[in-house]
Amino acid sequence: MDHQTFYKARPEDSRKGDFGRVVIAGGSERYAGAPAFNALAALRAGADLAIVVAPRRAADLVAGYAPDLITVPCDAPFPEPRVVVDIAKDALIVGGGIQRSALAHEAIRAIVRECDKPMVLDAEALHAIAGKPEMLRGKTALLTPHAGEFEVLAGKAWPSDEPSRRAAARALAERYHATVVVKGRFEVVSDGAREHVDVEGSSFLTKGGYGDLTAGVAGAMLARGHSSFDASVLATWLVGRAGKLAADALGESTLASDALARFSEALCSKE
Repeated sequence: MDHQTFYKARPEDSRKGDFGRVVIAGGSERYAGAPAFNALAALRAGADLAIVVAPRRAADLVAGYAPDLITVPCDAPFPEPRVVVDIAKDALIVGGGIQRSALAHEAIRAIVRECDKPMVLDAEALHAIAGKPEMLRGKTALLTPHAGEFEVLAGKAWPSDEPSRRAAARALAERYHATVVVKGRFEVVSDGAREHVDVEGSSFLTKGGYGDLTAGVAGAMLARGHSSFDASVLATWLVGRAGKLAADALGESTLASDALARFSEALCSKE
């Protein structure tokens, strides 16, 4: 894939914010890694700002990951809808690290209903909207389920052969009025009209965090003005390519953070 076509030449007088501001709503008392990966991946993929709205403990932990990250702590055990919607910028990522509860699902659905920005829905956000496809009608939404979350959304198992997987992704995209990325070794993208299968990656990319990187890159691409389908194609390629570079060097020891560290190498390559 010629990934360089996704990145136009920057004017000499470019300013902070010209290339996208991403807000991430996620995290919980238990999980802080997911929104941190979302934010760092968005920045490494070219967004100018990444702002994490999270419960206070998660926000404090995320702030300690890197000085590049901005955090907005919430006193609730989940990102507060009013806060998220008020500061939503060019794109929104929702769901990573949120702990499952009825109140958390209500908060996620409120964010989805009230926000008019392009959004990536991942992890717990997928459980919150499952069976409610009408919520996404008229919105720019990108869903990033793994095989288990596909089953939650579709009510049936993820198929085992590629033609059936393409058809299943297309059907899910049509049903939810969204672009869908079904994550796995070979990731399937569909917007209901087109499909794309990404073949980058490695069998070593099975540890937690890779999906959070994909959501982060997709959010950056949405914030830079790309369509949800194009954002998905670039996100799956970049995480897969960077992950392959990491896995070639580290094998069984490969972590999602190792893939993140190789984003720049992947983006500077001519392949």
